[in-house]
Amino acid sequence: MSDIKDATFGEISKAHLKMITKKTANKDHEYVDKLVPFIGGIYMSELIRPKELNLAVPQYALNRYVLKRAMDGVTANTVNKELSLVNTIGKKAIKEYALLSRKSWESIRLLDESEITRWNFKPSRIRLHLEPEWEAELLKNLSPLLQDMVTFSIHTGQRESIVCNLRWTWMHTDKYSDKIITYFRIPKTFMKSSRFMKEDAYVVLNDIALSSVMKHKPNDSSYVFTETRCTGINVYRKPISQINSTGYKSARLLASNKYPDIMNTDVHSFKRTFITRMIDADVPYEWVQRLANHKLPEITEQYNKMSPRKRVVMHKYVQRLTRKEEV
Repeated sequence: MSDIKDATFGEISKAHLKMITKKTANKDHEYVDKLVPFIGGIYMSELIRPKELNLAVPQYALNRYVLKRAMDGVTANTVNKELSLVNTIGKKAIKEYALLSRKSWESIRLLDESEITRWNFKPSRIRLHLEPEWEAELLKNLSPLLQDMVTFSIHTGQRESIVCNLRWTWMHTDKYSDKIITYFRIPKTFMKSSRFMKEDAYVVLNDIALSSVMKHKPNDSSYVFTETRCTGINVYRKPISQINSTGYKSARLLASNKYPDIMNTDVHSFKRTFITRMIDADVPYEWVQRLANHKLPEITEQYNKMSPRKRVVMHKYVQRLTRKEEV
């Protein structure tokens, strides 16, 4: 019996989807569904993606997949995320699932700049944070419930999944001097970065965030943000499953009539807004990183966007060059 284990991508992806418990598991399912028709029956030992001369008629299955995605009009960044999943599943198949041997598979290449140009991928859209006036226009067009959820996200930096799953049992208070500090202690299993966390996440509320949740306190539900549903004669409260709904998208579209660039924002822009405003307010960087629940400073920096406040600070610094040197 050979010591070298091999399996098809379809076999190892099926095992992977059964075992994952991460918060973004839906993305893995989505990517696998796209990849399987092209590479599902190919053994991992045969799965490679070399560069090809004729990109219009690729010989290799993964390059045929890349061509299809380029024709779909997606960005190279999206395709690289999908290809990265192949590498993630391959590594797990070796280290965790015992379906592959190290000798039977090597990581595949992601798209490089030359391929992005040759395949004529459209450029990635740069997502923005919300300027204050954009935020006001967006909130004006949202339902009261979505207004509160968006406001909470902007003032706490929490992702859509956390806001939708917020529970009253997670809410706690501390008495400090003459102040009452309210916070949510969110089990780390709900956090995207749970594998790096040694304790639960603590989300401390400012006055605006606190107001946005307390108006929902008498909702007879374990969840904070809920809506009323009826089944026959039964009336019950159901938690909101997502902010990125038709209501949100319609409100953003209406706001774009006044501020067109708001179309370059999404529900994750609420966290970008939180981090950008915290840094603009001169909050120490290590505290911004902690409040954002980021493991690495460079991740926090990706969310930190240019703003009028930053340009004021930049102007102050470059103005130093205009001062006359003292002799």
